[in-house]
Amino acid sequence: MRIIWDWNGTLLDDNHASLSALNAILSRRGLKTVDLDYYRKNFAFPVRYFYESLGVKIECEDWDKLAQEYHDAYHEAQLRLTGDALEALSLVKENNVPQAVVSAMREDYLKSDMDKFGIRSFFEAVLGTNNLDGCSKLSRIKDYVALVGKSDEYVVIGDSLHDKEVADAIGARCVFYGGGSHDPSRLISLAPVARTLVEAVSIAIN
Repeated sequence: MRIIWDWNGTLLDDNHASLSALNAILSRRGLKTVDLDYYRKNFAFPVRYFYESLGVKIECEDWDKLAQEYHDAYHEAQLRLTGDALEALSLVKENNVPQAVVSAMREDYLKSDMDKFGIRSFFEAVLGTNNLDGCSKLSRIKDYVALVGKSDEYVVIGDSLHDKEVADAIGARCVFYGGGSHDPSRLISLAPVARTLVEAVSIAIN
């Protein structure tokens, strides 16, 4: 067995940072801001379609500049690990289960953020994207499987509908963490939803 973690919204408790950055973008364009409840019930990948649903005229924007604007605002916030992230990672390690992080975040940002918390040693691989597009991590999950082989059972632990898409793409089980970017009501019919990361690990291992 191998556990593949999502980063943003799962191991990283960043709803506050994501919402603040999004609302900064909306405010600068004279658009209505949103609250956390709306965000969790509507946020989705690819993020550009979510922006369009909020009134951002993507066709009039330089997407790369818009993405950089978001990440600059995002990293102004105080990022923090999810409360029981270290306990959950340690539990996986104690069970001798290899673990990796696969994220839609640009890899240099991903590794830099992880290094701030000193947790890179838990993982046999940390894979992000080469852009700020916020589109998909399907290619990176396939890169990871190609790297370590297809003989193992994989379990993806994440907080979004996209994590289920990622799990399905490699024939893996999915366990959702219900405290991230997606409200549990959007997830419950698709895979088990855990209230904590430790609970998610217990479901994954058992």
